[in-house]
Amino acid sequence: MFAAVSLILSALSASTLVLAAPRPISQPALEKKSALPTHWYHKRDHPVHELFRRGPGDDPLPAVGSPEWAANFAGVGQTPENNIPQKWLDALAAAEHAGLIPNFAPALTTDGGLTTSSYPPGTNAGQEPICSSMYQCRHKDDVWDAPANMIGLSVDDGPVSYPTASPRLYDFLKANNQKVTHFMIGANILGNPQMFLRAYEELEDDIAVHTWTHRHMSTLTNRQLVADLGWTLQIIHDSTGGRVPQYWRPPFGDADNRVRAVAMHVFGMTTVIWNQDSQDWTMAAPGGTTLPAIQAAFTRWLNGPRNPGLIVLQHEITADDVTAFINMYPLIAAASEAGRAQGLEPWRVVSVSQLFDGSADGTQGSSEHEGWYQNSWNNTAPVDDVDIIDGGYAASISDASLTASATPTSRAANGTVPGGPTGTTIPTQSVSINSATVGKKGVWATVGLGLAGVFTLVL
Repeated sequence: MFAAVSLILSALSASTLVLAAPRPISQPALEKKSALPTHWYHKRDHPVHELFRRGPGDDPLPAVGSPEWAANFAGVGQTPENNIPQKWLDALAAAEHAGLIPNFAPALTTDGGLTTSSYPPGTNAGQEPICSSMYQCRHKDDVWDAPANMIGLSVDDGPVSYPTASPRLYDFLKANNQKVTHFMIGANILGNPQMFLRAYEELEDDIAVHTWTHRHMSTLTNRQLVADLGWTLQIIHDSTGGRVPQYWRPPFGDADNRVRAVAMHVFGMTTVIWNQDSQDWTMAAPGGTTLPAIQAAFTRWLNGPRNPGLIVLQHEITADDVTAFINMYPLIAAASEAGRAQGLEPWRVVSVSQLFDGSADGTQGSSEHEGWYQNSWNNTAPVDDVDIIDGGYAASISDASLTASATPTSRAANGTVPGGPTGTTIPTQSVSINSATVGKKGVWATVGLGLAGVFTLVL
């Protein structure tokens, strides 16, 4: 299980060596048009942009992969919380002062959150006020399910440069003109800038946050959360002409009410989980799953109920991960064909973000969510320079009431390495909370400290 930790640590420690060799790649040309049928980004005037602005208009930003680009992250390393911009801390303080961040202690860990997480004994983390997604507590503002008859594709932990991993996946996606959502690790972007640009510029896929260090987020303090999420947002911002992702996926699927509140109220991000786990992360571990077993699971899911649709946990860091993805792909067409004989609609296959922005069928969506990024109409349009405003808030994907489990699911280290740990065991417990209301739908408004980019929700 320590292989997962070693890959990200080696990427962090050797990042300057890796970055010195590649030829710097210029920022994508803004006039280039997106290959997608409609824009798939959020309101371009969202105030969160102010938290990441490098200068007036963010123009020009250093070429991705250049020494200047890398130098902006030289102080991040393995402990991003040691270097936090003051404006991020001000935004956190404003959210805390407004009572938006639940006031309970981080979960316990024996290894800094790398593979373990637990709550104090005697309480149930699968219910309010904790509502841990590791216990299958479905917070109403989290994304778990796709709409009926739809499959939202995503891959975690990239980008990596191993020829049989991300490069082979990207070749396959390009050949099949298939979009996916990449939940990327900040440290992996820093170590593999050219692969990042393949996903963003060549494939024009959507980019989302998977943290900088791939730790259990529930074990981190509020400051640590701000650093781990913020630096990942910053490197994506600096590598995409100033775009700011709106969505993130917690490593191990580990988010509770405090974690999701920091992500939402400081950075405007909604939490994305999944409703099926391919278990591809276990293949490198003794007793882990196999490629045939993964194929059998996909066959069962694809030929089962169509409502809700599917969001499946998959990865792009090993050859077997990518082989599992490639093997899965033709099963979708086969299941669709079999379904027609039963009068069922065929599966519609899109990226996770396309599930909800209307671009699945080439028309504008009717929900409040108009795209994957918060401050640009599409992945290559200019970034808006407005400082503050009444931006929209992503519509809640699942309006089902909260559900909970008294015992946690065994979660993978869907992290930076082959296989990852064999799972995470968390006792059944819960803790007290002082602030209850988080993650409500509403309209963004700026609050406190006179800081553009600090916001709360008006219910």
